[in-house]
Amino acid sequence: MTKELKKAGKVGRPKKMINDPETLEKITELGSLGMTFGQIARALGISRSSLDRRRAEFEEIEEAIKKGESLGIAKVSKALMDSAIYDKNPTSMIFYLKNRSDKWSDRQEVNHNLDLANILSNANERIIEVRTNERTNEDEKLELPEVYNLRTNGVDAATHARTSETQTNARTHEKTKSDEG
Repeated sequence: MTKELKKAGKVGRPKKMINDPETLEKITELGSLGMTFGQIARALGISRSSLDRRRAEFEEIEEAIKKGESLGIAKVSKALMDSAIYDKNPTSMIFYLKNRSDKWSDRQEVNHNLDLANILSNANERIIEVRTNERTNEDEKLELPEVYNLRTNGVDAATHARTSETQTNARTHEKTKSDEG
């Protein structure tokens, strides 16, 4: 039997048809509740990718989803208007006005014109300048006079730093003993 199915090209789960009137009504209802495509697919017992394929295949499925979204928006809009008008809810009034009127909007449009080519060019020039200065400083051997003298006298600067630290610790230890006694 399996060989026969493979030859016929019908391998895998059978397609679940979701373009029948009953299922389309359910899709509309789910869309009106604000469900996402993934949530609608799960409620129908199919995967998101299956829903996407069926939407592309059957226009009525896409229409049912859009109709559901519109119905959901209409329900919420009506409830908002009822709350604003009949209940005299100031929050509902403000929300409505801010989202439906340009005069009450919190949104501000800001237009920025940036010349990215110029900005990047200036940044690149500064990087090159810093690198050039670093090379110049290395070439001129701009060092602290004490470290320079130590190097020229054959004493390693790191050794000198460790010796200085040891001497400082010894002096601190001696001072602590004299303060105790």
